[in-house]
Amino acid sequence: MYSDELSCPLGFVCNEDLTQKALCSEIREIPQKFLIGDVFGGVYCPEGKIGMENCPKGKYCPSPVEQLNCPAGYFCPYKTATPEISCPGCKEGATALERDIGIQVIIILFVIVIIVGTIASIIYKRTKHLVAKQVEVLSYRLVGENSAKAQKAKQNQLDKLRPKLAVIAKRLEDLDKESGKDSKNLIKISKTEGEDEKLEFDARGIFDALDTNNDGDLQYAELNAVLGFDDEELEVFCTSMNKAADAKEIKNTKEDSVSRPVFVNNFLKALEGTVNLKVTPAEAAEIYDTILAENQVKEVQESMLYTSVLSNTLSDYEIMLLIKKFRQVNSVDEESPSSNRQESRKSSVFRRHTGIAREIFVLHYPTFLMQVYTEKDAVDTSEGVDICFKDLCLEVTVAKKQINVVNNVTGRLRAKTMTALMGGSGAGKTSLLNALCGRAYYGNIIGDTYINGTKKQIEEIKDVIGFVPQDDVVYAELTVRENLMFAGKLSLPRGTDMHEIEDLADSTLANLGLSRVAKSLVGDVKRRGVSGGEKKRVNIGLELMSRPKCLFLDEPTSGLDSSSALLVMSSLKNLVSSEGVTIVTVIHQPRKFIFDLFDALVLLGVGGNTVYSGPAKGAYDYFVGLDYVLPAGEALADWLIDISAGQIHPDPKVAATKDQEKDDNDDGDDDDDDDDEDDEQLMAITPRVLTEAVGKKGVAMGKANEAITDAAMRREWLYKEWQKYFDGLDNEQKSIYEVPQETEVPGAKDKQRFLSQLWTQLRRIVLVSYRNLTAKLVDTVILIVAAVIISMVSGLPEISRNDNPSIEFETLVSFDQTSAPGIVAQLFKYAATIQLTFPLQIGLITAVLVGLQASRTLTSKQLEFFRETSSGYDSNAYLLAVNIVVTLETSVQIAIVALISAMLREPVAEWTVFFAHFLAMAWTVVSWSLLFPMIIPAENVSTVLGAFFAFFGLLLSGAVPPIGFEAIYAGDIVEHLSAWLSVTRFFLEGMAASEHRCLPEQSGWTVSEESINFDRANTLMSYNRFSYARHDPNATLYDCRGWYWGILPSICIGITVRYLGFLAMHGFNRGKQTKKPVFHEIRKDGKCGILVVVLLLGLVGLVALTTWLYTRDLEADYEYVGIEKWVRTALEQNLTELRETLNLTDWNISDIPNLLEMNADLDTAALTRVTLPTGEFPDEFMNQPDPTLVPIVDPNVDPNVDPDLLNGTLRALMSAAWNGTCECPCSEQN
Repeated sequence: MYSDELSCPLGFVCNEDLTQKALCSEIREIPQKFLIGDVFGGVYCPEGKIGMENCPKGKYCPSPVEQLNCPAGYFCPYKTATPEISCPGCKEGATALERDIGIQVIIILFVIVIIVGTIASIIYKRTKHLVAKQVEVLSYRLVGENSAKAQKAKQNQLDKLRPKLAVIAKRLEDLDKESGKDSKNLIKISKTEGEDEKLEFDARGIFDALDTNNDGDLQYAELNAVLGFDDEELEVFCTSMNKAADAKEIKNTKEDSVSRPVFVNNFLKALEGTVNLKVTPAEAAEIYDTILAENQVKEVQESMLYTSVLSNTLSDYEIMLLIKKFRQVNSVDEESPSSNRQESRKSSVFRRHTGIAREIFVLHYPTFLMQVYTEKDAVDTSEGVDICFKDLCLEVTVAKKQINVVNNVTGRLRAKTMTALMGGSGAGKTSLLNALCGRAYYGNIIGDTYINGTKKQIEEIKDVIGFVPQDDVVYAELTVRENLMFAGKLSLPRGTDMHEIEDLADSTLANLGLSRVAKSLVGDVKRRGVSGGEKKRVNIGLELMSRPKCLFLDEPTSGLDSSSALLVMSSLKNLVSSEGVTIVTVIHQPRKFIFDLFDALVLLGVGGNTVYSGPAKGAYDYFVGLDYVLPAGEALADWLIDISAGQIHPDPKVAATKDQEKDDNDDGDDDDDDDDEDDEQLMAITPRVLTEAVGKKGVAMGKANEAITDAAMRREWLYKEWQKYFDGLDNEQKSIYEVPQETEVPGAKDKQRFLSQLWTQLRRIVLVSYRNLTAKLVDTVILIVAAVIISMVSGLPEISRNDNPSIEFETLVSFDQTSAPGIVAQLFKYAATIQLTFPLQIGLITAVLVGLQASRTLTSKQLEFFRETSSGYDSNAYLLAVNIVVTLETSVQIAIVALISAMLREPVAEWTVFFAHFLAMAWTVVSWSLLFPMIIPAENVSTVLGAFFAFFGLLLSGAVPPIGFEAIYAGDIVEHLSAWLSVTRFFLEGMAASEHRCLPEQSGWTVSEESINFDRANTLMSYNRFSYARHDPNATLYDCRGWYWGILPSICIGITVRYLGFLAMHGFNRGKQTKKPVFHEIRKDGKCGILVVVLLLGLVGLVALTTWLYTRDLEADYEYVGIEKWVRTALEQNLTELRETLNLTDWNISDIPNLLEMNADLDTAALTRVTLPTGEFPDEFMNQPDPTLVPIVDPNVDPNVDPDLLNGTLRALMSAAWNGTCECPCSEQN
């Protein structure tokens, strides 16, 4: 017995009255000897305390009597037996995880650099934008009349023209002597002191002086008497005058003469071009040096010619021809042996940056210039596309009723002509356009269509049809030339050479007048770019890069000023003659000069009825024949639109005059008309009757409803008048509407291969992302700052807490199957901490931010995607390219976030855990972000996507009650909803399980491979409060490399969602892709139905595979034995020795069934182990003389026992084995 003054000694546990004690080291060895594990590891039995305590923080206890400081670079939480948790920032004896100061400094510097770089990039861009504006304002000043540069340019022009102007002035004086006119002051060069020379040129006076017969036309031959040009110069002069006149829509009355307006507006420029026609080598050298000085370069580049002094006299198209000739010279000069030709082809992408050497320019420029001036414009000689349509209707469903928005329209789009579709609001112009070009996905087209005389559907020649939408849908981040080049690579036939694509881009730029801005970004509201008219022409150029034979345009002049609109339409008209393109365009209120460009006109009334269809020049005469009068000063197009809408009526005076003339010529025979009932009905709504009913202003009694009715009556009359006129045409007149003789119909193109389109799409998307680098940096900075804040606020992991075990002495010293659960629970409770707060916070924020960023790639380019899909581009290649680029971009961002989070978080497990789980979560997030834009409007994607990630990422993550991981693993619908809808579910579990898996087995989270008799179901990992990794029994094995069970399901979920996005791309928004609904396609073509079934089966297969991956139970990598089996095996192995010792040779193991009664409640169903035990009981025995030591069994049992005592003896043997002692009467060997 101990006295009250005594205390429990070091290394022992004692009962409350200190009458009994037990050695802590022996207690620790008991579960180890029975291969249960070192569950008592890290305990400390201090002097003066009767029970065990956890080794304190900052210390580690290799034995119950030792307490050592935790070494530097490691952290020792409570109950540490051996320092294992790395902590680079921890000093010796550190009582908490500490961040490495060096790492924190690196992160701070990195964040500062990123933020400063982003701010600098933003400031640079804004400053550049402001500087560009200032330069623009300054440039306007510099090119003004009073700027030095403008004055110098004018002086140079004057110096070149001076000799020719002097000759012209002298010849005018000679003509004055003959005619008696005075033309001395028509051309005068004056100079005031301190100022430059000034040219006074009276073009009108010169024209009048030469126009001797005063007929308003001047013969070129007559004009040359003054100019004195030779034949070549005269030809160039005439061509220049006519081209300038066509560009400004000031028509000459005769081809061999020039009218007054043409002469007045273009004479000086045409004269300058002709004077510059014959250039000497010295002048060519001067031009070359001037270009060098303007651009401050050592060699002239081809693109510089478009903005050089040559642009004063040459058009973009002429400069392009000049450049092509220099290229031919360069290609000949640079022609190399066959060994070098392959290298030349490889560098062909950069061919457009080829310079022009000075000697080549000086040598060839005079000859090339003469050739460009004298060569005739190229004229397309192909058949073109002729589209004839008869009784064309477009039937749509409105409120369950079938309505014709295009009603029995007949007409013909003759090859190589430009046709205008006009009409008032609601006339069905765009509907007719869509019906003609095969884009009327929303209705049913009725009627006959003939392509080059062959009856075909327009969809059959879709490859040679181009469609230009009303909105300028182009890539704002690309330059003008880049837009065209990418369009060519995606739309031109397979095998088209890169040189050919580049030449086509150059031609398109020149034809559309875009060569000077070829290297300028197109721009949008966010970034400065080209003008509205130039952007509209880029919009047209994208379609021209596919070399269409027929081009449809929806209001190409919408939003443009009159000058820009004229330039756009003139460019289109040039395509008709040079490229042989048949052009059809909806146009609203064109000015006169634009209207005169059209060859044909289709004028529609409300409801898609024909008011007029035929030659554009014949529209005026037709409506004049219906008694309409064009008011003075009113545009012809506006007048026609007002007529078609029924807003104006025929002039009654004209009608009365016609009636009087008819009466004068009437022979009195009226039998043909009086008895015709149809004519009488028609007369009921004749213009004269309408005039009386409606009044001159078209509104009867000022009532709107009557005005609407009257307008409808006028329109009905117009529709019938047109039908009457059309039916009355003779054969010759009707020939322009008839189906032409059959010619070859353009066939389908051999489209670019999928991989080729994929590569082109990848290059374009990467380039667009690079141009948006500042925005990407801002997004990355936001992510990094969020990660830093969350990591700093969340602090470092709480691995354990100060919660010492509370185990009674009697329970502790009688460690058996019954007492084990209570003892283990007390030993493990110090480590029962939740590690989900940080993963939940960082996971949610990262998912929302990354998801919103990823979705912008599709939403910001949704219109471009719809346009390109409608034009026949491979949408699968585009979507795959977007997937690749967005995944790589977000992977880089998320890798940075993972690195920073790991550095600041100081995880217990390896850092690869952070990278793997962050990347897997980002993969799933991006998958959903690329699905939603396919099924919901772009403007709603951000709201829906943010709510989706936040709601399901929180509710179904497993970290927030009532849906924890226990509910998830219950096996019901919650498990499936959590896996599919919550992007944080596998992320949270993976991060938490990886941290706990790196804790030693005395923590209760893990079990070592040697502890084959410990029930894995009793670890904290499987405890109901946590319920981690229920499908993976190997998660309880100690391993600091992390736990990656959720990675594969995350990847498969991402693949399945992306596959679903692929299906959604083809199933949703089909109208915007100008495609019929899927069910319509299935009914039309059975093969489409089979394809849909196959695709849906693929989706089902992916869903099934993914579901199997996250619901299957993995096989354990160890074999659990359990105490019962382990002891039974040991007894069987030692049965022979037992028989010999006890003289019971005729006994076997089946004769002692009650031997294992105390282990009957052991559950071994789910436990396995790697190796079997040796079967030998521990050979160390406790024969302590200390009377206070608690004996496990009675030491005074007689060895010569009878069979009735056998059971008790063996039970004593088992009890001794269980408690690590063997004081039974057996020999030491047994």
